[in-house]
Amino acid sequence: MMLKRIAFILFAVVGLVSGLLSGWLRIGWNIPVYGMAGFHGVLMLGGFLGSLICFEKAVATKRNWAFLVPASSGLSVLAFLFNQAYLGYLLQIVASIGLVCIYIFLAKQSQENYILLMLIGAMCWLAGNVLLLKTHFYPTVFPWWIAFILFTIVGERLELSRFLPLKMWSKYLLVGLLIATLIGFMLPYHGMGRTVVASGIAGLALWLLRFDLARILLKKKGHYLYTGVCLTLGYVWLFASGLFMVFVSSGAFAFDALLHSYFLGFAISMIFAHGPIIFPSLLNKTGHRFHSILWFWMVVFQASVAVRIFADLQEFFLLRKWAGMINGLIILVFLVTMFVLVQKDRTLGLSRN
Repeated sequence: MMLKRIAFILFAVVGLVSGLLSGWLRIGWNIPVYGMAGFHGVLMLGGFLGSLICFEKAVATKRNWAFLVPASSGLSVLAFLFNQAYLGYLLQIVASIGLVCIYIFLAKQSQENYILLMLIGAMCWLAGNVLLLKTHFYPTVFPWWIAFILFTIVGERLELSRFLPLKMWSKYLLVGLLIATLIGFMLPYHGMGRTVVASGIAGLALWLLRFDLARILLKKKGHYLYTGVCLTLGYVWLFASGLFMVFVSSGAFAFDALLHSYFLGFAISMIFAHGPIIFPSLLNKTGHRFHSILWFWMVVFQASVAVRIFADLQEFFLLRKWAGMINGLIILVFLVTMFVLVQKDRTLGLSRN
C-alpha cells in the first residue's frame, strides 16, 4: 500500500520536475529539454498540481476505482515527455472527468457545501483541458485553470474552517463573491471577464484574510504559526494577482507576473501551508510533521517569488532568470524535506504539536 502511494506521488514529482525544466528553458537557461518547452503550463498545472489534488481526493474516497484518476493525470506526464501531446491532453481530460466523479461521490457521502465548490473547480479544469485539446492555445485556457485552483483551495479552506463561527452576512458575501467570480470566468477574458474575475479574486483574498482560520493560527506558535503565515502570504499573492490582472497589462513580462503571482505565490504557498498535514496522510501516516527548517524554505521561496515578480515588472531579464531557478529548486527541496520528515521523523527531532 505504501509503495503504491509513493508511486502516485512520484508521478506528481515527475510532472513537477518536467515542468520546472521546461520553465527554466523558457526563461533563458540552456537546458536540453527543447521539445518540452511548449508543455510547461500543462505539466505544472495538470501533471503536478492536478495529480496531487486527484491523489489526495482519491485517498479521501477510500475506493480503489478512484486511484485511476491520479493514474491518468500521472500518465499524461509520460505522454508529454515522449512528445505525444494529443494523448497527454486526452489523459488530462480523463483525469478531470474522474475528479468530477470523485467529488460527486464525496458530495453524496457528506452533502457539505464546500465539496460543491471543489466540484465546480474540477469542472473548470475539465473545461480548460477540452479547450486546450481543441485550440492548443494557452491564453484561452489559463482562466479556467485559475478557476480550478481557486475553487479547489477556497473549498478546502472552508472545509478546514467550517467550525468557525461566521455571521450570516459574511457567508452571503462569500457566496456573492464566488458567484461573481464564476460569472467572470464565463465572460470573454479580454472584455468584461477580466475585470469581473479580478474583482472577484481580490474580494475573495480579502475575505480569506479576514475570515479564514489563518488569522487565528497567527496567534499561535510552532506548526500552527507556520501554517498561518504561509496561508496569509498566499492570500496576499492572490490579492496581488487580482490587481495585476487589471492594472498590469503592458510590458514584455506582464503576463508572466500575473501567472506566477497566482500559481507560484498563491497556489504553491498553499502547498507549503498544508504540506505538514497533507503529506503524512497521503503516505498513510497519522498526525502531522513539522520541523523548523520549513521556515527557512518558506522564507526563501517567498523572497524568490517577490524578486521574480519585481524582475517581471521591471523587465530585468537576468534577475528574472535566477529568481525563476530558485523558485523551482526550493519547491523541490521542500517536497524532499517533507518526504524525509514523514519517513524519518524520529531521527530529526521534529514536532508533531
